[in-house]
Amino acid sequence: MHRAIHTVSFALIAAGLSACGKDSSGPTAGFECLGQPLPTTAPASITFMGQTKSGLLTQNALSGVEVIVSRTGTDTVGADTSSTPGRFSISFLTGGTPVDGHLQLTKSGYLSTYAYPSRPLVANDSVGVLMITSSEFTFVASAAGVTPVAGDGFIGVVVKNCAGTPLAGATVSSSPAGTVKSNVNAGNVTVMASASGHTLRQHVVNARANAITLTEIQP
Repeated sequence: MHRAIHTVSFALIAAGLSACGKDSSGPTAGFECLGQPLPTTAPASITFMGQTKSGLLTQNALSGVEVIVSRTGTDTVGADTSSTPGRFSISFLTGGTPVDGHLQLTKSGYLSTYAYPSRPLVANDSVGVLMITSSEFTFVASAAGVTPVAGDGFIGVVVKNCAGTPLAGATVSSSPAGTVKSNVNAGNVTVMASASGHTLRQHVVNARANAITLTEIQP
């Protein structure tokens, strides 16, 4: 799917990564970290924090959201429930290695949402997630000319550079392929992107049926 599911890409706001150094002969600005190997070690523990919100037009803090950090989708690495201001904080042990995990967010009356980082976690991080109702999703999909298909997954992608700045004009695709701004078969999906002539780092997400999956793609 090209420019996949731009309709819900606003829902994932991840903390920016520090930009790498650059010299006059290096990659273009924002792509200095392209091709660099991922870290192989991590601190003994990591804290993942953030805020849950609701409302498409006027966003408000959303309390009572169950937030789980999971590696496999069936295990629980750590968990919390968002407070009155929508805040949550989850600390968990890493065993000294990067945590290839994701967030699972659920609350009655809202679509289940799954948020995948662009790479395994190796440091404290934060994220903000907008939870939406089925009727809100239908409204947004209709505005974008999309007809949601029951049983399919829906992926929202934000493409960013090394510094965590969103990139305009990036081309996004998936394997298995999906339809522009539309549905993908539920299951594991590899998301890929290119921007400014660079092929960015691809990774796998699990698109659940009738749920929203959010992720980022970076160099």
